[in-house]
Amino acid sequence: MKIGIDACCWANRRGFGRYTRELVTNMVMESQNHEFVLVVDRITASDYSFPDGATVEVVDTKEQPTRSASATSSRSPMDMLRMSRAVSRIKPDVFFFPAVYSYYPVFGRIPTAVTFHDAIAESHPGLIFPSLKSRFLWSVKTRLALSRADAILTVSNTARHQIASAFNIAESKIHVALEGVAPSFRQINDKSSILDSLRRYGIPEKDPIILYVGGISPHKNLDGLLKALAILQKTSSIPWRLVLAGDYLDDGFYGCHKEILSLSRTLHLEERVLFTGFVHNDDLTALYNAATIFVTPSLDEGFCLPAVEAMACGIPVAASSRGALPEVIQSAGLFFEPTDHDEMASVLLSLLSDPSLRAKLSSGGLQQAKLYSWKETARRVVGLLEDMKRDAAR
Repeated sequence: MKIGIDACCWANRRGFGRYTRELVTNMVMESQNHEFVLVVDRITASDYSFPDGATVEVVDTKEQPTRSASATSSRSPMDMLRMSRAVSRIKPDVFFFPAVYSYYPVFGRIPTAVTFHDAIAESHPGLIFPSLKSRFLWSVKTRLALSRADAILTVSNTARHQIASAFNIAESKIHVALEGVAPSFRQINDKSSILDSLRRYGIPEKDPIILYVGGISPHKNLDGLLKALAILQKTSSIPWRLVLAGDYLDDGFYGCHKEILSLSRTLHLEERVLFTGFVHNDDLTALYNAATIFVTPSLDEGFCLPAVEAMACGIPVAASSRGALPEVIQSAGLFFEPTDHDEMASVLLSLLSDPSLRAKLSSGGLQQAKLYSWKETARRVVGLLEDMKRDAAR
């Protein structure tokens, strides 16, 4: 079977990108009896390498989709048409979009599957889009993708429920393929490499680290986290430093870096808050291992891959009780209502002050992380695509 895949999100530095890179690489590795053709824009193709065994169909677009599909821009209709024509040209038996983010029309009767990672944009539009125009363009794209998709995928049962509700479709029509954790995210004993990474990002070694990894965006509730930490600073003398690891300089999503930086100064936390910017995998594994606590205070999540990566590195997790976080983390973390700053501060203080609690959650997190496998997800997605081809042949 010839499987065509949109690989434009390969360049994305958030979850869409990691999902695309990890899932597609494992699909190619685990299903060598199939032919894989990755359709990708020329800029991404020139900047990245792709898995051995896959054919790469390079499309001569004017812009990189991960940039032009940003919160403050829009994609060129001609570029989208070029991508659509490339799919027709390769004549796949089925076609797969790992993220609706980079969707474009697929012509003809090619069975098509599209991954909707969540319905956060529909549930919290004001936190995702800076303008009515960007909100409208997203709505047009998602509705077009839904009308054309023969199969809809998502990454958690919570996300499936939210997507079904947001778009008024039956949950039975949405397939769940959980995200995984890459082998690189693990416990490491090389203290020197951890210290090297800390120094590279200017992170002091002496204080316990509260680590956040993800987008610097409004729906991530980083302002709520700072308000909780301001309470912690007033009510406890225990030392800590907040490290916010996420791209804020070259990120196409709606960001709030300046607002969070300003709030840290208003709350007199600027000496304790550090932004790293984008962190590459090796350094990210080191940061996870260096952390005392991983925190994710989001108002909503479809999965939250950094939480699983943190658990795989043995770091106890403090998490919002909203979205898919309780489903993904389960008993391996401590939860708080993200708008209750006192409760969040209390959870963080409990973890900072109780080594036995941290050890218990670390052990539970290591076990919980083993449930998430990119290989298993790849097999599940390929199996779905095989079913789609059989159904189309009937």
